[in-house]
Amino acid sequence: MYEIFTDTTVSAAHRLTLTSGDAERLHGHNWRIRAHIRARKLDERGMVYDFYDLERELRRVVERFEHVYLNELPPFDDVNPTAENIARVVAEELQGNVGDDRVSVHRVEVWETDHCCAVFFRDAG
Repeated sequence: MYEIFTDTTVSAAHRLTLTSGDAERLHGHNWRIRAHIRARKLDERGMVYDFYDLERELRRVVERFEHVYLNELPPFDDVNPTAENIARVVAEELQGNVGDDRVSVHRVEVWETDHCCAVFFRDAG
C-alpha cells in the first residue's frame, strides 16, 4: 500500500451549536486541511497520484470555504460546522474528484490550530 498527502489552508469563520442548544461565539480559524490518498499499486509513471494534481483537486474542494462564514454554506447551513464534519465533507467530495479503481481518499485531517486536529477516515474498516 502506498500513501501520499498534501496540505492546503483556508481562512473561515464558524459558530458551533452546543448540546444545550446555545451557540458559541462566532470565531475564525486558519484551517490546515490535509488529504491522504492511497493506492495498492502505482500508475505507469510510478506514482500514487501527481502531487500537483492532488493539490489542485484539494484546493478546488475547499476554495468555497475561503473567507466565508461556514454556517451559511451548504451543507453547514444544516450540519454543525465542526472540524470533524468539515473533514468528512472534504473527504467525500475529494473522493468524487480523484478516486477510481486504483486510488482512494484514505483520510482527511482538519487542523483548527497547530495543536487541535480532527480526522475522518474514509476506509476505516
